[in-house]
Amino acid sequence: MSVIKPLVATTIGVLAIGMSGLGVNLAFGHDVTLVVDGHSSDLTVTYASVAEVLNDQNIVLTDHDRVWPSLDTIVSSDMTVEVNYGRPIDLTVNGQEGTYWTYATNVAGVVSGLGLSETSIQVSADQLTAIDRDGMALSIDTGYDVQVAADGQANTIHAFGTVGDALTAAGLTWDEDDQISPSLDTPLADQQTITLVRVSQQSIERTSAIAFNTENSDDPEATKGRVTVVVKGANGELTQTILQTLHDGVVVEEAVTAEVVSVEPVTQVTKTGTKAPEISTPTVTAPATVTPSGDAQAIAHQMLADRGWGEDQFSCLVSLWNRESGWRTNAANPSGAYGIPQALPGSKMAAFGADWKTNPATQIAWGLSYISGRYGTPCGAWGAFQSKGWY
Repeated sequence: MSVIKPLVATTIGVLAIGMSGLGVNLAFGHDVTLVVDGHSSDLTVTYASVAEVLNDQNIVLTDHDRVWPSLDTIVSSDMTVEVNYGRPIDLTVNGQEGTYWTYATNVAGVVSGLGLSETSIQVSADQLTAIDRDGMALSIDTGYDVQVAADGQANTIHAFGTVGDALTAAGLTWDEDDQISPSLDTPLADQQTITLVRVSQQSIERTSAIAFNTENSDDPEATKGRVTVVVKGANGELTQTILQTLHDGVVVEEAVTAEVVSVEPVTQVTKTGTKAPEISTPTVTAPATVTPSGDAQAIAHQMLADRGWGEDQFSCLVSLWNRESGWRTNAANPSGAYGIPQALPGSKMAAFGADWKTNPATQIAWGLSYISGRYGTPCGAWGAFQSKGWY
């Protein structure tokens, strides 16, 4: 805080005594204009010095007052004597306190003396408030340039006081649910960013499907594995009431407040046949003997011989797997069947070896085991295939 230093410090009485010998000046009067803090008066004096003039007018100076010309100046006609009283201001600027001495006679003069613009500050007293010689307490807020982000826009404004004051200055209103950062009572700082997020809630309804259940029973009159739909199932519908929380129009949180089954699901009723299929031994049309073609058939030919099956069985097996896979180890069906024997699923063959995906011997071994357990012989399996298109 700057302090105005006194320009003149003196005791008027001493100077008056010192100048009493100048009798020539006592004989004639002088017209003098005395200006005290801007207020002028015309005097006719017979005193020798400026100090004597002031003493006659009962003007008592302090160390902070200013006189022009100096007190020991000899009075002459048409002279102007100016006196400015120093005034102490208990000044607070942006929270910083100190004493500021000024010759200003009102608040506007103090503001001007500080080099501040009246339009960019807030002052605790009216600009036209007069200041007496005892001074006064004065608070000045020079304000801050802050950025206010709200409602999809960001604007820089000059504001005073707190975050709440800045939002008000920006023409914004808010309610207790809105989110404001920093808090409303936070003092402003230069280049501060203030955000106002509008918080709102809305209730909506949303529907979703309820999957139907299936009830199945055995049907001893239908072929094993055959599924008959007795009652077709249908999905139900669930209606939920949802409370949404929005920040600036964007949903950030949802909570279900109520729900009701608006459409009941219909249970699907099915029957699955359990009757064993009738297996008839077909007339084998394949040649009595078939020469193995390729490594896979050669492996199968040897495995059939190891089981005691003759060439007729091999012929049936060749016909069966020609139709199923063409004897390809990587034959794949969209149903999930895989390999030479078309195991469904293919992973069943893992029981005969971890290399079931690529090794023809593993696949053939599993296939012959399956045929033996279900149809007895390859010709039995081939006959079933010819009857129903699968085995």
